[in-house]
Amino acid sequence: MTNRDVVNAFLTAYQQHDFRAMHRCLDPDVEFHDLAFESIKGADVRAMWQWFCVRTATRKNPVDVPGFQIMRADGDTVVAEYWVRYEPGEGKHVNYIIHSEFTVRNGLICRQVDEPVISNLEFGRMAMGVPLCLLALTPFFKPAIRGKMRKKLDDFAGSAAASAVSA
Repeated sequence: MTNRDVVNAFLTAYQQHDFRAMHRCLDPDVEFHDLAFESIKGADVRAMWQWFCVRTATRKNPVDVPGFQIMRADGDTVVAEYWVRYEPGEGKHVNYIIHSEFTVRNGLICRQVDEPVISNLEFGRMAMGVPLCLLALTPFFKPAIRGKMRKKLDDFAGSAAASAVSA
Protein backbone atom coordinates (compact mmCIF):
# COMPACT_ATOMS: atom_id res chain seq x y z
CA MET A 1 0.00 0.00 0.00
CA THR A 2 1.42 3.41 -0.94
CA ASN A 3 1.49 6.34 1.47
CA ARG A 4 -1.27 7.93 -0.61
CA ASP A 5 -3.33 4.74 -0.18
CA VAL A 6 -2.86 4.85 3.61
CA VAL A 7 -4.16 8.42 3.83
CA ASN A 8 -7.00 7.61 1.42
CA ALA A 9 -8.01 4.63 3.61
CA PHE A 10 -7.83 6.81 6.74
CA LEU A 11 -10.00 9.60 5.32
CA THR A 12 -12.45 7.14 3.76
CA ALA A 13 -12.85 5.48 7.19
CA TYR A 14 -13.43 8.94 8.71
CA GLN A 15 -16.20 9.58 6.16
CA GLN A 16 -17.77 6.27 7.23
CA HIS A 17 -17.34 7.05 10.96
CA ASP A 18 -15.26 3.86 11.28
CA PHE A 19 -12.80 4.84 13.99
CA ARG A 20 -11.47 1.27 14.27
CA ALA A 21 -10.37 1.35 10.62
CA MET A 22 -8.88 4.81 11.23
CA HIS A 23 -6.95 3.45 14.22
CA ARG A 24 -5.48 0.69 12.03
CA CYS A 25 -3.88 3.41 9.87
CA LEU A 26 -2.15 5.06 12.84
CA ASP A 27 1.30 4.43 14.29
CA PRO A 28 1.12 3.63 18.04
CA ASP A 29 2.99 6.87 18.81
CA VAL A 30 1.12 9.03 16.27
CA GLU A 31 1.28 12.80 16.78
CA PHE A 32 -1.58 15.15 15.91
CA HIS A 33 -1.38 18.95 15.77
CA ASP A 34 -4.18 21.46 15.17
CA LEU A 35 -5.86 24.60 16.50
CA ALA A 36 -8.04 22.79 19.03
CA PHE A 37 -5.48 20.45 20.59
CA GLU A 38 -2.15 22.00 19.61
CA SER A 39 -0.33 18.69 20.12
CA ILE A 40 -1.58 15.28 21.26
CA LYS A 41 -0.09 11.80 20.89
CA GLY A 42 -0.89 8.08 20.85
CA ALA A 43 -3.96 7.13 22.86
CA ASP A 44 -5.23 10.73 22.90
CA VAL A 45 -5.21 10.81 19.09
CA ARG A 46 -7.15 7.54 18.95
CA ALA A 47 -9.68 8.82 21.50
CA MET A 48 -10.11 12.04 19.51
CA TRP A 49 -10.93 10.18 16.28
CA GLN A 50 -13.32 7.88 18.11
CA TRP A 51 -15.01 10.89 19.71
CA PHE A 52 -15.45 12.56 16.30
CA CYS A 53 -16.97 9.36 14.83
CA VAL A 54 -19.72 8.79 17.40
CA ARG A 55 -22.75 10.60 18.79
CA THR A 56 -22.23 12.33 22.11
CA ALA A 57 -24.38 14.08 24.69
CA THR A 58 -23.43 17.46 23.23
CA ARG A 59 -23.24 16.48 19.55
CA LYS A 60 -26.20 14.46 18.29
CA ASN A 61 -24.38 13.31 15.14
CA PRO A 62 -20.79 12.35 14.39
CA VAL A 63 -18.64 14.84 12.53
CA ASP A 64 -19.67 14.68 8.88
CA VAL A 65 -16.90 14.46 6.27
CA PRO A 66 -18.66 15.18 2.97
CA GLY A 67 -15.47 15.01 0.93
CA PHE A 68 -11.71 14.94 0.77
CA GLN A 69 -9.00 15.25 -1.82
CA ILE A 70 -5.41 14.02 -1.81
CA MET A 71 -3.51 17.03 -3.15
CA ARG A 72 -0.07 15.43 -3.49
CA ALA A 73 2.19 12.69 -2.18
CA ASP A 74 5.95 13.13 -2.00
CA GLY A 75 8.07 10.59 -0.13
CA ASP A 76 6.77 10.26 3.45
CA THR A 77 4.50 13.32 3.09
CA VAL A 78 0.92 13.25 1.86
CA VAL A 79 -1.04 16.50 1.66
CA ALA A 80 -4.82 16.41 1.63
CA GLU A 81 -7.83 18.61 2.22
CA TYR A 82 -10.99 17.38 3.85
CA TRP A 83 -14.33 19.01 4.58
CA VAL A 84 -16.01 18.77 7.98
CA ARG A 85 -19.49 19.67 9.19
CA TYR A 86 -20.85 19.35 12.68
CA GLU A 87 -23.14 20.96 15.21
CA PRO A 88 -21.26 21.76 18.43
CA GLY A 89 -24.61 22.32 20.16
CA GLU A 90 -26.96 25.19 20.86
CA GLY A 91 -27.99 25.54 17.20
CA LYS A 92 -24.49 26.34 15.95
CA HIS A 93 -23.22 24.89 12.67
CA VAL A 94 -19.55 24.47 11.80
CA ASN A 95 -18.64 23.82 8.16
CA TYR A 96 -15.12 24.29 6.81
CA ILE A 97 -12.15 22.81 4.95
CA ILE A 98 -9.03 21.49 6.68
CA HIS A 99 -5.62 21.43 5.01
CA SER A 100 -3.79 18.39 6.38
CA GLU A 101 -0.21 17.24 6.08
CA PHE A 102 0.37 13.57 6.92
CA THR A 103 3.69 11.86 7.53
CA VAL A 104 3.51 8.14 6.74
CA ARG A 105 6.22 5.67 7.68
CA ASN A 106 6.16 1.89 7.47
CA GLY A 107 2.59 2.00 6.18
CA LEU A 108 1.23 3.97 9.16
CA ILE A 109 0.44 7.63 9.81
CA CYS A 110 2.95 8.83 12.40
CA ARG A 111 2.16 12.57 12.24
CA GLN A 112 -0.74 14.73 11.12
CA VAL A 113 -0.83 18.53 11.11
CA ASP A 114 -4.22 20.13 10.41
CA GLU A 115 -4.92 23.78 9.63
CA PRO A 116 -8.37 25.18 8.89
CA VAL A 117 -8.67 27.01 5.57
CA ILE A 118 -10.54 29.84 7.33
CA SER A 119 -9.51 32.50 9.82
CA ASN A 120 -9.71 32.04 13.57
CA LEU A 121 -12.42 34.73 13.59
CA GLU A 122 -14.56 32.83 11.07
CA PHE A 123 -14.06 29.57 12.98
CA GLY A 124 -14.99 31.35 16.22
CA ARG A 125 -18.12 32.81 14.62
CA MET A 126 -19.31 29.35 13.58
CA ALA A 127 -18.32 27.52 16.78
CA MET A 128 -19.09 30.18 19.40
CA GLY A 129 -21.33 32.72 17.70
CA VAL A 130 -21.37 36.48 18.07
CA PRO A 131 -20.11 38.22 20.24
CA LEU A 132 -17.93 35.42 21.69
CA CYS A 133 -16.17 35.01 18.33
CA LEU A 134 -14.41 38.32 19.03
CA LEU A 135 -12.26 36.32 21.46
CA ALA A 136 -10.51 35.02 18.30
CA LEU A 137 -8.95 38.46 17.91
CA THR A 138 -7.18 38.16 21.26
CA PRO A 139 -4.24 36.09 22.56
CA PHE A 140 -6.74 34.25 24.80
CA PHE A 141 -8.48 32.45 21.93
CA LYS A 142 -6.17 29.49 21.38
CA PRO A 143 -5.64 28.72 25.09
CA ALA A 144 -9.41 28.95 25.69
CA ILE A 145 -10.25 26.61 22.78
CA ARG A 146 -7.49 24.18 23.75
CA GLY A 147 -8.53 24.06 27.40
CA LYS A 148 -12.17 23.44 26.49
CA MET A 149 -11.32 20.75 23.93
CA ARG A 150 -8.83 19.03 26.26
CA LYS A 151 -11.52 18.77 28.94
CA LYS A 152 -14.08 17.43 26.46
CA LEU A 153 -11.59 14.86 25.12
CA ASP A 154 -10.63 13.76 28.64
CA ASP A 155 -14.32 13.44 29.60
CA PHE A 156 -15.03 11.41 26.47
CA ALA A 157 -11.99 9.17 26.92
CA GLY A 158 -12.95 8.53 30.54
CA SER A 159 -16.55 7.68 29.66
CA ALA A 160 -15.44 5.49 26.69
CA ALA A 161 -13.05 3.59 28.95
CA ALA A 162 -15.80 3.16 31.57
CA SER A 163 -18.21 1.91 28.89
CA ALA A 164 -15.64 -0.62 27.64
CA VAL A 165 -15.07 -1.96 31.16
CA SER A 166 -18.79 -2.31 31.89
CA ALA A 167 -19.54 -3.95 28.53
